[in-house]
Amino acid sequence: MAVAALGVARGLLAVLSFASTQFDKSDGPKVAFNFYIGSDGAKDPNNPNGNALSNAGGNLPDIRIWEENANFLDIQTNDKKKCEDGSVVCSSAIEDVEVQPAYTLFTANNDAMCIAYVTVNFPGDTSKYATTIGGWAKTCSENYEGRGGSWYWSDIYVQPQEGGSFKTECAWIDADGDQPTTGISLHWPEFDRSKGVPNSSNLDYFCKNDAVLKFHTEENPNTISFWPRKRDIFSRNPSTDYATTPADAMVKRQKSNEARAKRTTAAFTRSLIKSTSEDHTAKELCEAKTPAGPSLVSFQDRQFCHMETKTLYPFCEDVTTGACFDNDNNTVNALGNTRRIALPSLEFTKVMNWS
Repeated sequence: MAVAALGVARGLLAVLSFASTQFDKSDGPKVAFNFYIGSDGAKDPNNPNGNALSNAGGNLPDIRIWEENANFLDIQTNDKKKCEDGSVVCSSAIEDVEVQPAYTLFTANNDAMCIAYVTVNFPGDTSKYATTIGGWAKTCSENYEGRGGSWYWSDIYVQPQEGGSFKTECAWIDADGDQPTTGISLHWPEFDRSKGVPNSSNLDYFCKNDAVLKFHTEENPNTISFWPRKRDIFSRNPSTDYATTPADAMVKRQKSNEARAKRTTAAFTRSLIKSTSEDHTAKELCEAKTPAGPSLVSFQDRQFCHMETKTLYPFCEDVTTGACFDNDNNTVNALGNTRRIALPSLEFTKVMNWS
């Protein structure tokens, strides 16, 4: 049986359908999570030679869980477990849990990863939930200042309930400072389309309530916001409270060395994506507040977004003067009497075609 879950599709609230096979089994006293990771090598069926995002794989986040009244249940550390890019079977389970873990906090480890969506199966196979983490990161960051998280396109498909499919985004999560998002917390029942709650028919409810969904930026997050027992769900600004991981369950995490951060940043700097998809425009990427990833050439709006400086350049064949992008040589050139224009030095070692 398919699970109907709330997520976002192209920036709009949508009902998504997740098959039972997309959930890890939980037929005993355990909580089972499955992560879907942005794909470096996923190929569009209409363009079998196309590639996608780079360096999306990394360490699974640590997982903390609380029950509905915010009583702490357990923690699973995953700093030594890595998921490769494009993984659709990347699971982590917390054993010996008999209570439904309504609240979850994913805390990043040092090797950044880009998560498209997550599914969870409660103990005894009693409830299943899922949502597009990447879609929320992009939509909330673009519509609500200071909300949402760092994101990039993932090439991972999800299915709206009414049929068809689309590619969702992925959300970056990292502990060493290379990406700003250090954790993601959420209240799973909010994303259950079969139940729903008042006020949940608009993006404000999901993007502006920390108890529903929050993209953390503090170092080593261990605290969640939760709904008090006497919560007024009809209020426009319902009150919340906070719950912290108990001291004896805290996980001490060493800061990663500078070399790892430099490797990740350098990989993005040397990578270039060329996209013909109407869903990917250079203008959208350069103007977004919190994207992270390689530079992008968009044939849809015929522009180049240089991610290192967040600068847009038109195709040289479309202009006669000024700085522009030479698509044949992957360089930024100056046309006309523009000797004083500062031009970036581009040295791409990996060029990927993305449809």
